[in-house]
Amino acid sequence: MEAPDTLSALNRFFVQALLRIGDAGDIDGACRLAAQGWLLLRDEHPREAERLNGAMHNLTNPRRRQTLPPTPVKEQPDERR
Repeated sequence: MEAPDTLSALNRFFVQALLRIGDAGDIDGACRLAAQGWLLLRDEHPREAERLNGAMHNLTNPRRRQTLPPTPVKEQPDERR
């Protein structure tokens, strides 16, 4: 089944946002979001799911990782409080 134009446009915006999140240094987070979107789209909108698959490949390209600053380590909350 082909996606409606609105879904296609929204998915393109989503992919752009994912790539910007990756460019900001959160590649793993962007990939998790892309994977969740892929799961939602894969059966009824496979073409749109493939766009997200392509974004994940783009995000995990070793050349992309070489050009990004190191990802900062996130502090874990102190659970003893």
